[in-house]
Amino acid sequence: MAKQRRGKYLKATTPEWRGTCPLCGRKRVKLAWTAKDSTGNKVNVCKLCFSKSTDK
Repeated sequence: MAKQRRGKYLKATTPEWRGTCPLCGRKRVKLAWTAKDSTGNKVNVCKLCFSKSTDK
């Protein structure tokens, strides 16, 4: 089975697949997961912030 958070699939689905995480500020990480920020907006976050998030 294909992995949905790697390689071609990730690059094809999200144009901003790598960047700075808006929650923790880590630079040049994959932003493949979605979570809500403090105002309730959905944002793309890194793997660590997604695992810390309570609303998955």
